[in-house]
Amino acid sequence: MRRKPSPGPRRPGLVGRETGLLVAVWVAGAAFLAAVPALLHEFSSLLAGCVALAAAAVAVLLLRARSRRLASSLEHSSERRRGLERALRERATTDPVTGLANRALLTAVLDGRGPVRGPDLTLMLLDLDGFQAINDELGHAAGDALLLEVARRLRSALPKADLLARLGDDEFAAVWRGAAPSGAAERALARLRPGYRLEERTVYLTGSAGLVVADGRRSSAEVLRDAGLALQAAKDGGRDRIVRFEAGLRTAADRQRELAAGLRRALREGELEVYYQPVVRLADGRITAVEALLRWFPPGAEAIPPGVFIPVAEATGLIVPLGWWVLERACAQAREWHERSGISVTVNVAAHQLREPDFVDRVRAALTAGGLPASALVLEVTESTLVADAESTARLDTLRADGVRVAIDDFGTGYSSLAYLVHLPVDVLKIDRTFLATAVDTTLMRAILQLAGGLSLQTVAEGVETEDQAATLRALGCEHAQGFLFSRPVPPVEIAPLLSGRLELGAARAG
Repeated sequence: MRRKPSPGPRRPGLVGRETGLLVAVWVAGAAFLAAVPALLHEFSSLLAGCVALAAAAVAVLLLRARSRRLASSLEHSSERRRGLERALRERATTDPVTGLANRALLTAVLDGRGPVRGPDLTLMLLDLDGFQAINDELGHAAGDALLLEVARRLRSALPKADLLARLGDDEFAAVWRGAAPSGAAERALARLRPGYRLEERTVYLTGSAGLVVADGRRSSAEVLRDAGLALQAAKDGGRDRIVRFEAGLRTAADRQRELAAGLRRALREGELEVYYQPVVRLADGRITAVEALLRWFPPGAEAIPPGVFIPVAEATGLIVPLGWWVLERACAQAREWHERSGISVTVNVAAHQLREPDFVDRVRAALTAGGLPASALVLEVTESTLVADAESTARLDTLRADGVRVAIDDFGTGYSSLAYLVHLPVDVLKIDRTFLATAVDTTLMRAILQLAGGLSLQTVAEGVETEDQAATLRALGCEHAQGFLFSRPVPPVEIAPLLSGRLELGAARAG
């Protein structure tokens, strides 16, 4: 039987290999462990790089999104800015009430800087007659509504106008390249005449217009001045009409400016005087009153007629200080005549003067300063002033309560209505000289005298120049008269001889 071999010692080669393997494993492990930090560092760097790349990508995306938002915001802001600029331009050149162009745009057009250009432009200025009274009575809201309707009617009447504008208040303008279409201005005025419905009321307006051609050689100021002169001529000519500019209007305007400057100097330097024309009682030729009349004597020149300078004074507002000067002078000069002969003095009062808030106080002050009793003063006003201005009527009523009398000047040329006379504060009726120009004894003259007699009004016929006129007036029942038959207006020093009877009067001779 065979015996199992007992384990013997391992062979040296095998033991070496196992030991080497363990050493290698140990070395590899140690090397791995030694390499782990480096690997971890490399991995961390790679991860950091990836994170950085991702962050950069996100930043780029965010930047692009922000850029798009910024670009959109800038575009929106630019559009908004452009819109604001357009709105500001429109506001700067558009009338806020009517939506028409305004004065600034019209001026630019006339200066060749606006949207309407051409070698020749025709300009029409149009002013509403009677607008201010409606605006004052109904208020600004109604006035704006009325202006809107006027603008609508002008657009309808002037469809071929290259520009329609409102210059302010109640003044409008139209511009055409070249000549205005035939009848355009007439159509505009006709379109304004039908009634306007405002606050349950119907009101009426007319328009006055001035036309001028702008040839490009004159500034906008000069063109507007010439158009304004034509417009004023239309108003002076009776309103609701059209006047085309001509050089004579400019000459007249220059003359008016010279007269206005001269009047200011005359008032300041004592070139004015008050003359007086007697008012005579036809029954016996006795002077019962004198009318104060302003005269202007420039040094070294001929006297300027009242018919020339009074309209200038009214147009420039100088009539107010002139009127007060005459009233104060007349009250002082008439005191002696009233004390000696009991006569009164008649002083003309302009509408502008009567509208002064302190009118009553100033009249009372003039009477006090002159030492003239209120009963010796007659204030002479026009029919239109009394009828159109209730506030002025109230002021005259206050003075009548003091004893001052009121006369209607040039009766028969205005309203001439019994209905007005019944309610107006009037004591004296002065019959206009035009009623004596042809025949004195007329149906109208008889009617006026009967009307005055029925209302217990004193009558004075103006402009009496012949014995026959005086005799006929006396036969018809007219009480008083004044005119060249009796005396021309004379300086104060010549009134005393007339009062003493040294000068024979025509009416006395006729009796």
